[in-house]
Amino acid sequence: MSVPVDPEVVERLRSAKRLQGEGAGGGFAFDLDLSTPALAVAIHAGHNVRGELLPLMRISEADRLFEEDPATDRMIRGAANAVWGLDSRAEYDLNRPVERAVPLTAEHFWGVQVYREAPTLAMVQRSLEKHEAFYRFIGSCIRVLLERFGVCVVYDIHSYNLSRQIEKGIANPPVFNLGTALLDRSRWGGRIDDWLRELGRIEIPGLAVTVEENRVFTGAGELCSRLTGWDRNILVLPTEVAKVYMDERTGALNDPVIEAVGRGFRRAIAVHTPPIDR
Repeated sequence: MSVPVDPEVVERLRSAKRLQGEGAGGGFAFDLDLSTPALAVAIHAGHNVRGELLPLMRISEADRLFEEDPATDRMIRGAANAVWGLDSRAEYDLNRPVERAVPLTAEHFWGVQVYREAPTLAMVQRSLEKHEAFYRFIGSCIRVLLERFGVCVVYDIHSYNLSRQIEKGIANPPVFNLGTALLDRSRWGGRIDDWLRELGRIEIPGLAVTVEENRVFTGAGELCSRLTGWDRNILVLPTEVAKVYMDERTGALNDPVIEAVGRGFRRAIAVHTPPIDR
């Protein structure tokens, strides 16, 4: 399967030393210098919902926030290449295939009914256009990175609610979870183990950091599935951080912990990134 691209974006990326801004439609933002084969993404960091959809929604803003990954954008910004979502996954979920990306039923949003009145087909299509615009942009970034380095490692950063996992009966959920269900360990085993090791070196004040593989999530989302299907030289590392950096229900953020996790992620990415042959 070839990497889908936007030709104009590819040309801009090839010629620019650094590129910053927002994607078409404002669904995501980026800060790229394409100097390394590492690409950090935080696809669920966003909270925005289009104005035409808000009056149709039943879900409260607090419940929306509970399902989002607040501040994960802050954790990756400052990496050489970073892309993060601006829109809420309650509008469309970038980690789900197109047919399930817009949560029209409670089944597609953890049993929560997002809409009290269904959006029109045209509204749904506008959301799906933003979904596809994101993947064309990511594809454009990866195409250029593969041209330059022959490989691309995507650090797919998420957060998760500890309370939900504890309710499921999972005792002592890890601070960091790496999902590897879709990864080829025969090819990438060394890189996977190195990333697990680097996650374990992240220091968070007042917290004992624990790291596990496939304990709470297996990484079988659309981003990993789609990107690994594009090219065998793309490695996606679906990485979850527990919401130890915030109050899950009130949304109150602990800035020092966010800063510590962000420093740790950026250092880990820099160390883990494949060496560049000059």
